[in-house]
Amino acid sequence: MKRLLRILSRPNGLIGGLMLGFVLLIAATGAVYTPYDPTGQDYLARFEGASATHLLGTDMFGRDLLSRLLAGAGVSVTVSFLTVLVAVTGGVIIGAFCGYWRGWFDRIVMMVIEALMAFPGILLALALMVAIGPNKYGVVLALALAYLPSVTRLVRGTVLSLREKEYVEASVALGNSTFYTLIRHVLPNSLGPLIVLSTTMFGWVLLAESSLSFLGLGVPPPAPTWGNMLAEARGYLMRFPWLGILPGLCISFALLGVNLFGDALRDELDPRNN
Repeated sequence: MKRLLRILSRPNGLIGGLMLGFVLLIAATGAVYTPYDPTGQDYLARFEGASATHLLGTDMFGRDLLSRLLAGAGVSVTVSFLTVLVAVTGGVIIGAFCGYWRGWFDRIVMMVIEALMAFPGILLALALMVAIGPNKYGVVLALALAYLPSVTRLVRGTVLSLREKEYVEASVALGNSTFYTLIRHVLPNSLGPLIVLSTTMFGWVLLAESSLSFLGLGVPPPAPTWGNMLAEARGYLMRFPWLGILPGLCISFALLGVNLFGDALRDELDPRNN
């Protein structure tokens, strides 16, 4: 709790935390409540501007933009959270095993990891989505596989350095099992870099999910996401610019909040600053 207060005492941590908290709040709200059905169409109300009836106006199908932005926040944040969870869980398991036991398994796994890292994450996710097909959990799987190598390399490198520490040798000398030593002494000391990477990765995944949805390979319509709202607005930007500006601002706002909070978190957990 004290560390969180120190993070929030930094200007970037406070601003980023408030922005990120607001994004999470609207995502939670959109998951349980929207003023209108986000997929409900009303052709008599197409392209309406902001009014008391539709606070942010309507789109080309007469759908309420506020409802779609709220629902889209829920989808984007859920996909990003699940992706980070899967990537971090898989990366920790593989990286810890490779870094602590090393040997032939480590060499083979790291060859595969290096090969995957030769491709940009978004291109790898695109290739996987073409094979899997556009759906919510396919996006989670594709993006998790795309970003898992980064987590694996970080955890492996940290474990390689920690396994030589005196307290690890003392734990082994006391007769503790290898698994106990790894869980009790090695992994807890790897949490700092892992937390920073996870926070940053949340922003990467949010942008990647929006990109996939924009290209038509994310969560399929009519389910709203910020990315597919941008894609639908392309043909109407000259006459109805708010159709693209609103989801674009939402993506930018979320990324800025994640980056500011991630910077403060990195500064707080960096031993050179303490």
